[in-house]
Amino acid sequence: MTTRYNQFCALARSLELLGERWTLLIVRELLLGARRFSDLKERLDGISASVLSQRLGRLEEDGLVLRRYLEPPAASNVFELTESGRALEPAVFELIRWGARFLYPARETERREPQWAGLVLRAYARTSRAPRRSFEIRLQEGGHTATFYVRGTAKGTAVSEEPSDCDVRFSASIDTLFGLGSGRLSAHDAVSQGLIVGEGRTEYLADFPQLFDMRR
Repeated sequence: MTTRYNQFCALARSLELLGERWTLLIVRELLLGARRFSDLKERLDGISASVLSQRLGRLEEDGLVLRRYLEPPAASNVFELTESGRALEPAVFELIRWGARFLYPARETERREPQWAGLVLRAYARTSRAPRRSFEIRLQEGGHTATFYVRGTAKGTAVSEEPSDCDVRFSASIDTLFGLGSGRLSAHDAVSQGLIVGEGRTEYLADFPQLFDMRR
């Protein structure tokens, strides 16, 4: 049963739409792109098929998610965010930044998905002038891999999964990436300790933290 608050309050209305368990994590997954039901269930450890179906049905009913049929050879239904659903991105980014203060120490049994790190990079991307450096980042954790392209511009930092030419290409773990981006780990130490394997203008790694605002 959906919770209804007898309050004329925008926050209360938001909680009516998003306050149930799993709902915001479904939104997180769909911010990364269209997903099949099976994709969502695989990424949301512990959710039952019935609960996932209920949450998706409610999000569709409220106009935050739509279901689309992919023609052959895919021949499957996928779920994606509507314009109203995509409008949640700034709020999700704010929650990511707020929740980061409680992220460590990490729990040993927690699932790690490299693609989630892309949302973190976007949440902390600088919105003002950033060093004109470009990076290809390859993350690998738990048998999964994701690649991101980060570019500093006069208007801020752009983060994308679309391939592009880069000054530096490097591989790292999620913890190393967060340490480098926040400045807690220097580029020199990361390279010398073998935490980063890079090629290209690796001296530009020293500028990587300046592309993000991870200290806030």
